[in-house]
Amino acid sequence: MGRRRRATRLAVWAGWLALVFWGVKAGATAPDSNPEHLLGLLALGYLAAWGPFLVFSTHGPTGTLGRFALGTASLLLALAAVEAPARLGLVDYREVFATPAPAWRRRGNAPDPELLYVREAHQKVRLKYVGGDLYRLRGATPWRRYDRELATDARGFRNPVDLDAADVAVVGDSFVEGLHVEADDLMTAKLAGLLGRTVANLGRNGYGPQQEAVVLKRYATPLQPAVCVWAFFEGNDLADVREYDAQRANAARAPTSRRDEGAYARSFARNALAFTLREFVNPAATRPAAAHRGLFTDRDGRDVPFYFESDIQFGVTVPAFPRGGSNEMKRIGAILAEARDVCRDADVALVVTFIPAKFRIYGDLCRFAPDSPCPSWPIDDLPNDLGRLVEGLGADVGYVDLTPALRAAAEAGEIVYLPDDPHWAEAGHRVAAETLAPELERRLARAGVSARSSSWGRRRCTPGRRPGPG
Repeated sequence: MGRRRRATRLAVWAGWLALVFWGVKAGATAPDSNPEHLLGLLALGYLAAWGPFLVFSTHGPTGTLGRFALGTASLLLALAAVEAPARLGLVDYREVFATPAPAWRRRGNAPDPELLYVREAHQKVRLKYVGGDLYRLRGATPWRRYDRELATDARGFRNPVDLDAADVAVVGDSFVEGLHVEADDLMTAKLAGLLGRTVANLGRNGYGPQQEAVVLKRYATPLQPAVCVWAFFEGNDLADVREYDAQRANAARAPTSRRDEGAYARSFARNALAFTLREFVNPAATRPAAAHRGLFTDRDGRDVPFYFESDIQFGVTVPAFPRGGSNEMKRIGAILAEARDVCRDADVALVVTFIPAKFRIYGDLCRFAPDSPCPSWPIDDLPNDLGRLVEGLGADVGYVDLTPALRAAAEAGEIVYLPDDPHWAEAGHRVAAETLAPELERRLARAGVSARSSSWGRRRCTPGRRPGPG
């Protein structure tokens, strides 16, 4: 009789716990689930899990409730110990769990009403990550583990020294900032060496055309350059034009300082639960890596796997192909016309350069699996469309399409784009600099700017400070 009773209790326990688990899982997998929702579900699940013990306990009311209180207090104390470093500001669990956040909420950045975010001055940090083409692919192999230093100047840009003036200023996005290569390998550093002149890097990851227009006015023209280069990336600049207003509205609601975000934003509970939801409960949809991998034969005869997940935009993004007559392209024309006027008023020559997406350069140079969708992705005539748009801005605005030079280097077996990321490899920065240099040299000569003995001839050095981690 006792054995049967114990078996019944065990069956009830198992059934009840399975029911509690199912209930928590069902609630957690809801489309609108969030860390707060999951925290509430776990708290209810924890209380519910004690149900059979409270019903079947043989320890009497005092002993039963005492055990419940002791177990709960131990759990809360353990949680408090883990949370204490976040409460004291010693640990930010957003970084531990790599919690996705808008750029203006990340460590080392601050919100800005026009630029959405700016980098803090005089940072010197190491950035470690894998290639951006791998995040939504299953079974992809990293080409390398990126470990790069980000050192910023007084304005938060990736320049080795603080600049009072520059002969050339380069405005753009992540291709110009170039966080996938070391500072000496950047296009701007290569240009400085080729031209023998001061070249300011005013690129920043995540910026689109509207932000680059602000950079031109706020940072580039005060440097009094003879030439300003505006880098247009076909991969996302048109989408950025469309998304900017919504992102600006979100940034406007951001707190003005990291302290205003509170300890809860840094807490273990919030970020651990967000990680659980993101990685295990509701993971993002992924695609098989093999279908988005092409084999490229380099100059040494080696087959290098190239991934093209980020270039899926060629099949699904807005605006639809061909993009030359799109509303977004018309908006680009208006932004560049405003930039032209700003440069004319400041007596600065404007040169627009086209940065092609990796798929435009390597798509037909790779061998894909038979079921790969990549070979069917369309390619439009955007380089020439942008060239015609720039031509309409006036003869004083230059245009350099980097596509032919990058394509020639790829056909020769060079790896000018990173195989596992949409950005340039070191060779890509070099080829871009070599392609731009003749046009810039002509315009500098026309402006009467002579070569300098030092590529950082006009400079003002300010001692940097080491920031906190991240």
